[in-house]
Amino acid sequence: MPLAIFLHDSPESKGLPSIADYKNDHAPISTEGKSIGALQKEVLKNPYIWILALASALMYVSRYGIESWGIYFLEAHKGYTTLEASSIVSVSAFSGIFGTMIAGVISDKFFRASRNIPVLIAGILNVTAIALFLFYPDGNVWMDTGSMLLFGFAIGILITFVGGLMAVDIASKKASGAALGLVGIASYIGAGIQDVVSGFLIGDNHTSLNGVESYDFSSVSVFWLGAAILSVICVLFVWNAKAKD
Repeated sequence: MPLAIFLHDSPESKGLPSIADYKNDHAPISTEGKSIGALQKEVLKNPYIWILALASALMYVSRYGIESWGIYFLEAHKGYTTLEASSIVSVSAFSGIFGTMIAGVISDKFFRASRNIPVLIAGILNVTAIALFLFYPDGNVWMDTGSMLLFGFAIGILITFVGGLMAVDIASKKASGAALGLVGIASYIGAGIQDVVSGFLIGDNHTSLNGVESYDFSSVSVFWLGAAILSVICVLFVWNAKAKD
């Protein structure tokens, strides 16, 4: 009910000037005179939006690879108990909340509302955290926990920016929903593909000897880490993309 009363479509719908007019902060590319339908079609023709959608899909591969399979990885590959493994992976949720909360503050206060540098830094942190989690020698609970804290923090920032806000910044404000929807669809397609591919790679590298089950996580580890690296590379291609009003 409060949303229905107080949440309005735009300042203009209430007889107020637009935010761009009020702050004299117009984007370099004007979309004045174009219909909403035309602007939404432009989203589908914008290569930068598609690159961001791919970057987000790859980021979701690495995100859900760790979140979905991380506990099992720690049990089967590093010898933790289920309780220990779940405790280690769960800390990423708390640092993820923190990363999401401060993402906008970081970009607005320190980088003049630019998302590029914070995303690049967070992408590198994400790659570093995943590499430490997957390839650091077995049984170091402090390193594994620290890598999950770093992973959650980086993913919180990447979800905020790569998972939507960068696409909204590039697209026209009147078509921001279309841009966000396209990136969101691609993200969860990436998450779904991850589950199928990860399950195949883990199952295909399973052996059983004298009743003892063992798994080789080398292939799936490269898959998860490679997706994180490719996501960072994709973001670099939208570095100079121009915003629209």
